Amino acid sequence: MKSIHFILSIALLSASAIFTSCKKDEEQEEPTPTPTPQAVITINEPLANAMFSLNEEVHIDVDITASFEMHGYIVELINETSGEVVWSADAHDHATSFHVHDHWVNNVTDHSDMKLKVTAELDHDGNISTKEVHFHCHPM
Repeated sequence: MKSIHFILSIALLSASAIFTSCKKDEEQEEPTPTPTPQAVITINEPLANAMFSLNEEVHIDVDITASFEMHGYIVELINETSGEVVWSADAHDHATSFHVHDHWVNNVTDHSDMKLKVTAELDHDGNISTKEVHFHCHPM
């Protein structure tokens, strides 16, 4: 009788060791996802929460940098009140840095919340980095 209990105990210990080792092997086999590298987007102008009067120039000054060669960028000035893109610039070049400098003259006819949206295209697979700044334009 003791030998049957001894044999069953050994069998149970062996089975639990096999299942435990299989579970650990599965956990070790899962690959760790590699994070997508990101671009550093600096919006120098316009400043967040700035206010612009009618016919005032809005300076657009953006730097985009990365430690790898990016695929390009899209910069859009969007009137959030009307949903209209009032100015945009883009490039589909391969570089580690981009600089965008331009101007837009405030010509809104109603008080308008505005957004400058910068999208850095990191690669050909559709990976992107984005940054936005919000400000306001007066119609007078």
